[in-house]
Amino acid sequence: MFHGTIATKTRELTMKIMSRNSASTLLPRTMFFAVILSFFFVSPELLAVTGQKTGVIDATSVLNQMPETKKAENILKATGTQWQKGLDNLKKSFQTSAASYEKQKSSLSKAAREQKEKDLNVKLQSIQKYQMDKFGPNGALEKKKAELLAPIHQKLLAAVKAVAVKEGFSVIIDKQAMIYGSSSADITAKVINQLK
Repeated sequence: MFHGTIATKTRELTMKIMSRNSASTLLPRTMFFAVILSFFFVSPELLAVTGQKTGVIDATSVLNQMPETKKAENILKATGTQWQKGLDNLKKSFQTSAASYEKQKSSLSKAAREQKEKDLNVKLQSIQKYQMDKFGPNGALEKKKAELLAPIHQKLLAAVKAVAVKEGFSVIIDKQAMIYGSSSADITAKVINQLK
């Protein structure tokens, strides 16, 4: 109950800070994040005081042991390799066209040179677009990764929830976010067994 009040106050404070229009009234970014982070670091202690049981999981370790993760990695690698070959072919075609243009450049009329340069520019832009579409931020590879990992994360979450309910944990945090904790709170092995 006490923890819920702090969480509510944190949300209210965040909303007040974020809703102000004037830049001069905003807390400096670092101070804002320090305040927010302090609530997260205090929370486990408050949970202990209120009798709530907190568990820890090494999610990365669990994910690395899941066969679905290895399968997703193989699919991503194959897809990335295929798209990289396509990109390499586009680059090779551009380089061939550019080399050909350089050899012919002196014998071409001004209009022909301008047309060849325009064609090369179009090819170069095509390469850049392909690269951004496939490998850039929010590109096809990133979307494919999210698509493949979503069901894996859901399966992990379901296993964590099942172990937490069975073992009486109210909160489970990732080991990487933990500064200090007892090894008895680590449920990683139990989650791995739950996934089998």
